[in-house]
Formats: sequence, C-alpha cells, structure tokens
Amino acid sequence: MKRLSIVVPMYNVEPFVEKCLRYLVEQDIPQEEYEIICVNDGSPDNSRDIVLKFKEKYSNVVLLDQENQGVSMARNNGIDIATGKYLLFIDPDDYTDSNCFKNILQKADDNDAEVVHLGFTVLDEFDKEKAAVHHEGISTTVVEGIKAYSLCHVEGRPDPDRIYGILIKRDLLNTYKLRFLEGVPYLEDGELMTRISCIASRCLFIKGTFYWRTTRPGSATNSDLFYSKRAIDGFIKSASNLRVFRETLSLSVEQRQYLNQPIVKYVILSLSASSKFTDYKTYRYVRASLLKNNFNKLELEGIDKTYKKLGGFFNISISLLHCYLLFRPIGLSVKNILNKLKFK
Repeated sequence: MKRLSIVVPMYNVEPFVEKCLRYLVEQDIPQEEYEIICVNDGSPDNSRDIVLKFKEKYSNVVLLDQENQGVSMARNNGIDIATGKYLLFIDPDDYTDSNCFKNILQKADDNDAEVVHLGFTVLDEFDKEKAAVHHEGISTTVVEGIKAYSLCHVEGRPDPDRIYGILIKRDLLNTYKLRFLEGVPYLEDGELMTRISCIASRCLFIKGTFYWRTTRPGSATNSDLFYSKRAIDGFIKSASNLRVFRETLSLSVEQRQYLNQPIVKYVILSLSASSKFTDYKTYRYVRASLLKNNFNKLELEGIDKTYKKLGGFFNISISLLHCYLLFRPIGLSVKNILNKLKFK
C-alpha cells in the first residue's frame, strides 16, 4: 500500500495543470510512496498530453481517461483505483507547497488520524492573497469529526464546505461507501464532507499553509451556475441524500442533530437560487421538487438560530420562506409578508 493517493480531475485546464503537477512531483517523499492520479474527464484541450509528458519522467503519475461525466464522477473513479492509505483531492488550477508531504503524513500517522485539515490560502485572479486559513488558535489535539466541522464553520472563515486541503483516510470512505454525489454541480464537496465529518472519530488540524487556491474567471464558483436548474436539482439531491444517511445509519442523537443543519441548508439554498427570479416559474419548480422529495417539514433540533429561524418559516409554509428570501434585501418585514400572504 502506498502512503498517499492524490486525485486530480481535469477538464479544460491546459493553462494550469503543468504548474499543479510540478508542485506535486517536487516533494520530500520517494515516488514509490505516493501516486498522482490524473483523471481526464473527456477534456477537449491538451491537458492529457501534459500529463503524458510528466508520466514519461515520473513513475508515480497515473492517467485515467473517461468520457465527460463531471468532476464528482472523475473524483469517484480516481478513488476507486487509488491504493494509498490517505487520499488528497487537488483541483488542477490550484497547487500545494513543495516538500511538505513528509511532515503531513508523519503527523497523520502519529495521531492515527482519519481526517487531517490543512491550511490554505485563497488567491484572487491576479495571484494576490484574498484570504488565508492557517488554523492558528486551533488545538493540535485529535477531535471528533463533528467538532472539527464546527471549527471549520466559524464566521468569517472562507470556503468551509470544501474537499481541497484535506487529507482523508481511504478506508474511512470505503468502509462507509462514501463517494461524491453524481449530478451535483455546486457545493458537492460540502455534502460529502458533511457525511465524512459525521462518522469520523479522529480529526487533526495542522497549522500553516499547505494549499494555494486560485480564482479563475469562468469557473463554476464564479458563474451563474448557482441560479441554474442543475444547481437547484443538486441542492435538493444533497438534502435528500443527507436525510437518507441520517435515517439509515445507526447514529447517535448528536450525529442525527448534527445532520439536521446541512439538510436545512441545502433546502434553503434551493429556494435561495429561485429567489433571483420574479416570475415565480423557477420557484414553482423548486416547490414541486421539494414536495415530491417529501420535504414537507424540516427537523430543527440542534441547529443554530439563523437556520432555525429559516427552517421555522419553511415549516409554516414554503411560500413564506421564499417570500422572506425574495423580499429581505429590500427590508420587508416578516410581519408584512405574513399580512400579504394572509397567514394567521
């Protein structure tokens, strides 16, 4: 067994992938101890040719070709052929520090960690630092996944729902059959990390920067994808999958209540994505989809005040929550919304 498997999904990333791979091969552990699995997701550009050049020189570079299926399936197929003790997901337009794997893997092994949260820096499109998370002030002792999740979800922390910059024990994913959801084009990282954090018992934070996150104009994160039907379907699918996870596994009360908030979050996201439109066509589609998937009432135990408030509106009426999300930017009060909708 190798110590580490790195999964790099590729689609139209020719200008970036060489830099990404250069940092991945310039490391302080032998090539035979880790593998770099590049999943060519039917990319029409020359990304594949760049990988082949690296493959000629570096024996630990692996190329997996597939028809275009999206980033989730690319990552899943990479997981399926991985042989490492730990998994690391790298986006091809990002990069890591050089010569840092030895220290990270040693700390993971010493603490028998299942999940290791690594520091990251977010760069803007001009490669200037936009935000940084170095895990300063967070204890270096091992904590349970739910605690680690809460430490990542503090106010002001960028991109808490992410898979990048996180080392994950492969056995954890395989034991619980955890994979990325197909057909979720937006925030697919967060849905999987929610399930991982729910069942992980040994999580570790390592201070300092490891991962460099770039901002690329035209990427999914920087587009109108959030407001698309695909994204809305993905939010509802994520909420449904987390609910099934909650109901089918033998979980503690704490674990069940922990899952309530992300379920509520994804339901609210589906309605938030429809609140951009004033003709209500998209809203009617979302409402029908939610009801079809049996989202009539949300469980609110154990969630924070903001989500409990929004979930409470939903439980009164989906229309009430939609109107609140629609009119909140112009300061229309809940009381006025209730009067307009004639709720008593």
